[in-house]
Amino acid sequence: MPLSRARTRQLFCLLGDPVAHSLSPRIHARAFQLLGVDAVYAPCPVAAADLPTAVAGLRALGAAGFNVTVPHKGAALALCDRVSEQAERIGAVSCVQRSPEDGRLVGHNTDAPGLLRALRGLDLTGARVVVLGAGGSARAAALALAGRAASLQIVNRTGSKARALAELCRAAGCSSAEAAPIEAVKSASLVVHCTTVGLGTDELPFDPVLLAPGATLVDLVYSKMGATALVRAVLAQREGQFRAPALGHSATAALSPSPALSA
Repeated sequence: MPLSRARTRQLFCLLGDPVAHSLSPRIHARAFQLLGVDAVYAPCPVAAADLPTAVAGLRALGAAGFNVTVPHKGAALALCDRVSEQAERIGAVSCVQRSPEDGRLVGHNTDAPGLLRALRGLDLTGARVVVLGAGGSARAAALALAGRAASLQIVNRTGSKARALAELCRAAGCSSAEAAPIEAVKSASLVVHCTTVGLGTDELPFDPVLLAPGATLVDLVYSKMGATALVRAVLAQREGQFRAPALGHSATAALSPSPALSA
């Protein structure tokens, strides 16, 4: 989210449920310090039913912007006055700024560029990608990789949602995109975990034995204590490539200048 060095202290928030685990307040506080920005960043637990009220409250308070995390990324899209082309295509918002020109709320999606930054240096030529999940983060991941992967499979416990996301990726030019069972992990060269399984627990989204030797795992769930249960289990099973969560890269994208907007 673009920052200004106005004299009035700026208010930024994180809206989600849960938010207690989030590293975003710490990341943004440090970024504000380094950039010389007088601002505060508050994690705010908000139930799904209360999201419209929360956003209306931030409007009234004159908040400079806010980040959106699970489970609100899809619902937040409709609460923005306008959104970036990328956010509209993905159907999810992760970052909302108050426009300095007209005060309107402008939604962006920083998950897609955050993931691609996390994967820099990894050759995606011929990559067999499996995305676990079909929510806002999964849509961002799938569409970010749709034009780069040789094959793209979507795994989700609700088959209709997996098929809908696969159809969206085919429309984006990835003709191989399809819904698949969890066994698809066996043949994947890149697995991107985008569900909430393991968020604050030691639950595993899949048996790590399924992960192919040499495959790359990106776990979008993260833990304040370090590696998640999934990452620990995979590392205990075999030597694979573990990519750091894309959170830091997404935060960097959120602090960058705005992309072009669509009404």
